[in-house]
Amino acid sequence: MINFNDKRQVAKAIQYTNVNPNLTKDGMIKHLETSVKYGFDAAMVAPCFVSLAKDVLKGTGIKVATTLNFPMANDTLEMKLAALKELIKVGPDEFDFPPNPGLLIGGFEKEYFEEMEQIVKVSHDSGVVVKAMLEFGFLNHEQKVRAAKLAHEAGIDWVKQSSGWGVGGCAATVEDVKILKENIQAPCRVKVSGKVNTLEKMKAMFEAGAELVGTSSGPEICEGLEGDRNAY
Repeated sequence: MINFNDKRQVAKAIQYTNVNPNLTKDGMIKHLETSVKYGFDAAMVAPCFVSLAKDVLKGTGIKVATTLNFPMANDTLEMKLAALKELIKVGPDEFDFPPNPGLLIGGFEKEYFEEMEQIVKVSHDSGVVVKAMLEFGFLNHEQKVRAAKLAHEAGIDWVKQSSGWGVGGCAATVEDVKILKENIQAPCRVKVSGKVNTLEKMKAMFEAGAELVGTSSGPEICEGLEGDRNAY
């Protein structure tokens, strides 16, 4: 558990996120400069900004994180793998992706697992960390448990209860974090996303088992303030 009275430790457990479609290059540069100012664990950026982020963050120790098939999750596996191979070429340190929840809900558990397993293989072969956004907003309790177990078995590095975006996106809860934590084993770990916009919320999630948070409210959390309630 980090020391929540130490702003630097708090920042190092935050992946500062801005993947809004209307974000401009100037806006992204400001996002990256803020990431440097606070010393966040990573800047989470859209794939189109990975190269820029690598240049701006070079030598800072801040990682470049991005997304794959976000937010819809329902490209074919072949499409996801082709996009992943292109993504790896631009050099992100890690990425978050949503396994297709329709496969799990519809009873195609084997296909759901194989999608994660193949994505993990391609990523790990290139030294890239994989985080799975399990989109709990679509799932019932039994499906949440199964999703977490399958992600762990597939070799996913980090599991998240949600992307925090869209119809299946949901706000982080202590209950969902506990489901993740109870159904994985090391080295798989828990990241949390979705309306974590205060230091108090972040602390509650970490007490439940999370070790990393993705949020657009990184600066506000570090300053003990409340981030935009309508934001990610």
